[in-house]
Amino acid sequence: MVDDCRNLLLAFSDSPVILVLELTERELLVIDGVTASVITDLHKLGVLIAIDDFGTGNSSLSYLQKFQVDVLKIDRSFVSMVGSDALSSHIIDNIIDLARRLKLKTVAEGVETEAQSAYLRKNNITFMQGYLYGRQLPINEFFRKLP
Repeated sequence: MVDDCRNLLLAFSDSPVILVLELTERELLVIDGVTASVITDLHKLGVLIAIDDFGTGNSSLSYLQKFQVDVLKIDRSFVSMVGSDALSSHIIDNIIDLARRLKLKTVAEGVETEAQSAYLRKNNITFMQGYLYGRQLPINEFFRKLP
């Protein structure tokens, strides 16, 4: 995997990109020396590591403790309830506070309304993704839309 990432980054050396690999909480990642070594090697290449669907699985805090993580992606199940469920807003606030204390970037998944976007902007979310900004595209269509 490290070689694949190195080759991908080299392919874009004329127009550098930021590569982010996501650890999903739904598939348990073995926390051992080999995994930690791979993540260290990826970081040396400039690859960022994100925890996807943060807060929905069993390993989030273990991942934060054992790996050098760069980004927390807040699951859409919490984002979708912004404005209608105080508990979800409290959870998001705590995830944002944790990320800030650990100096991590944040991504809010599933942003679909202006109200959600405004709440997240007010709380300094680093990035937002969701249907409010655009739908998924086949790769060829995506490249046609680039400037």
